[in-house]
Amino acid sequence: MKTFASTGLLSAKVLSMLAAAAVSSTLAAGSCAASQGSSDRYVAKAEYLDLMEAAVSAYSDDHVARYLAKVERDGVEEHGFPRLTANIGVLVANGRLRAKREIFRRMMDISCREAAKGLMKREGNEFSVKELAIALAAVERAGLYGRQVTDAWRMDLGKVEARRCYRALPPIGAKRANNWCVFGCASEQARIAKGMGGDTAHVQKYVEDQMRWFDSNGMYRDPNQPAVYDMVTRLQFMAILHFGYDGPSRTRLEEILDIAAEPTLDMLSAAGEIPYGGRSNQFLHNHTFNAAVCEWYAARFHAKGDEAKAVRFRLAARAAVDSMRGWLAVRPMRHIKNLYPIGDTGRGSGIGCETYAYFDKYMVTMGSWAMLGWLFADESLRQPTGQELALDAKRPPKAFATTPDFHFVFLRAGDYSAQFDYNADSHYDCDGLGRIHRRGAPAAIFMSVPCATKPRYRLEHPNDGPLAMMPVGVAELVPAGHGHDADSAWAFWKAGGMEWRCRLSADGFTSTLTGPGNVALSLPAFAFDGENKTEIVPGGRTLAIRYRGWTCRYSTNGEIVDVGKEFCNRNGRYRAFEARGEKSLSVSVTIDAAANASEDTMRDFFTL
Repeated sequence: MKTFASTGLLSAKVLSMLAAAAVSSTLAAGSCAASQGSSDRYVAKAEYLDLMEAAVSAYSDDHVARYLAKVERDGVEEHGFPRLTANIGVLVANGRLRAKREIFRRMMDISCREAAKGLMKREGNEFSVKELAIALAAVERAGLYGRQVTDAWRMDLGKVEARRCYRALPPIGAKRANNWCVFGCASEQARIAKGMGGDTAHVQKYVEDQMRWFDSNGMYRDPNQPAVYDMVTRLQFMAILHFGYDGPSRTRLEEILDIAAEPTLDMLSAAGEIPYGGRSNQFLHNHTFNAAVCEWYAARFHAKGDEAKAVRFRLAARAAVDSMRGWLAVRPMRHIKNLYPIGDTGRGSGIGCETYAYFDKYMVTMGSWAMLGWLFADESLRQPTGQELALDAKRPPKAFATTPDFHFVFLRAGDYSAQFDYNADSHYDCDGLGRIHRRGAPAAIFMSVPCATKPRYRLEHPNDGPLAMMPVGVAELVPAGHGHDADSAWAFWKAGGMEWRCRLSADGFTSTLTGPGNVALSLPAFAFDGENKTEIVPGGRTLAIRYRGWTCRYSTNGEIVDVGKEFCNRNGRYRAFEARGEKSLSVSVTIDAAANASEDTMRDFFTL
């Protein structure tokens, strides 16, 4: 069992925060029940600083010293280093990590100087100039360094030229979306806001051009429509507005982001997670950009006088933050949500990670998005009333379908949520029901993401096919309708010559597969999280998966058969079973706290 213990890197305040979350939470391995101490209030600005400090703490003093020595020798290769620099700077400016004042100065010297030189060796200034501008403004306000020091940094950042220092400069009207240049616009607009230069023409040109890629729900259609790059790119547009963009496209941009508000809430899972689908999913930074997006919406609707919607978004930010606290208490800290050994991940990619998704870049990214949450959070919004909390916890069932570009269908009822994909990017996912979450339960106990045949991220071992809950022998799902009533949300599917009718209620998930002859549904059974095995108990017409004091249970009117195969995804390893029947097969899924589970068992993810 991983141990939560002081490493000498975190402040007493942050240690206390994480310990409190570990003790009060009933969650394990990335699940999402809010602790009693936090679920009834919003995320304070100080908590976003806590998250930034937690991200920085994952880099030991020796790690930072080696990182700095390499950069001083070889130059800045990618944006992980300046992002780490900026996170330290904002924290130092807010009275934290004061022992890092000198190393921050050295890191800031090289980060600002290198940003002005031109292109990075590997990636782009687009991703970190914004953070450097925020950090510089913060340390200037705090008066921690003399004007000679901060003016030198300001001069260097003022020398950044978009056309020379940014890599993503696509031609206007290009046939592919390019989220990199939206990041660049956010960096330029941050420089403009902080009086550090910035190219207003560059911002206007690319804001207008990239707005072409929003769909009718206001979702950004990055190539292959990964869920992460819808939300994180929308976050960059939000930052552009936050930093004062007032060009010709402002009104339309605000309208588009408003359109996306309700879909954003509809897509968030009962375990506080963004949708699965595509690249860069299941990283801790998914939670902090989710929270920052929700904070921006909360502040916007508060300013518009829509207090009910503002409350919903601040509570959604709360859920996103609470759902990652278990992972922050794991030692050694990970940037990906599994417990496989991480070894020396300074440059490498661990299990569940793409080649570009290595620790030095993606761990601090969690802090960078928390930095935006810190900027966006509007603490003038009153705390929620008991009535509002009760309403948020008991919202009526809802079904939501994205446009075909994103090919997702979401169901929400009671404490449950479900997500289907009917035209999955086979490089990362597969068709079918790839997620059922229950509030408070371990997120991976059913599934958080499907198992793809040949995903573009590292696996424990290769898969010889896909795995999700899916009619067996069917190549694709065809939507046949979705909706909701007072008791449940539902989605119907055509699957070859069969029909699959799925329904989600406060009691769980139920489905019926009908067709000629024998029919079958594939059933994933969570087996291993990278360190711990689950308990899998087959019972003929039932199948139980026990993990962290919770039980995911399948029940059927047919029979459940062990297929004898194992599949892997970002979160761990799954065994494949099938429910089999003739002509009509019913399968239900429930996720419940084990009847004999004590509170201590349910929180044994932590050893304090």
